Amino acid sequence: MTDHSYTAPDGRTWIFRRRPEVRHEEADTHVTLLVESLGSQRVVSCLRSEWESVAPDLAGLLARAVPVGASRGIGAEPDPPADR
Repeated sequence: MTDHSYTAPDGRTWIFRRRPEVRHEEADTHVTLLVESLGSQRVVSCLRSEWESVAPDLAGLLARAVPVGASRGIGAEPDPPADR
């Protein structure tokens, strides 16, 4: 299991780790990734081939990641204040 790191344009470093949990019916084709940076945890599901490629699109995966628990509305990060 290979971890990958990505430094975002804002300077934050994100570590991508494969989680053992994936929907049973998608186990052959998908992986679930835990994406962590200081004080933040996100999760994203992607095609196995996307993750196992020579150079996975970490910026794209981060853009699709949601806060842990967001799909259930538990532990989601609050939305930033709206600009006026």
